[in-house]
Amino acid sequence: MEAAQLNALSLWVGLNLLLTLLLALNVVRNRFKAQGDSGDPVTLEKAVRAHGNNTEYVPGILIGLGLMAMTGASAQTINILGGTLFVARILHAYGIQQSKMPNIFGLVGNFGTWLTMLCVVTTLIMNGM
Repeated sequence: MEAAQLNALSLWVGLNLLLTLLLALNVVRNRFKAQGDSGDPVTLEKAVRAHGNNTEYVPGILIGLGLMAMTGASAQTINILGGTLFVARILHAYGIQQSKMPNIFGLVGNFGTWLTMLCVVTTLIMNGM
């Protein structure tokens, strides 16, 4: 693995971990609000769903990106897939917490995540054959 690939991978792992941390802090914030009179249990549930959904998809995709980098994927490929994943997860996290469901943010975020996962899965399977 070259330095450019490792740098690209580090960027997207770091940013996606930061997003996961921010979503976790949002759950804590909403949990404290829900204990008082100003909290909304629906808002808390949506925050939990946004965090939980992120943790379902992101770790596996990041591991896949790491394997791709180790097997020779270019830094450009890692950047495209990592960037797509990051933007998709932000859109999905925003969309899932809105009152109107479904909405364009959640849908685009979901499909962007699936598309990224499909690209990673396909590449890994092709590399393994």
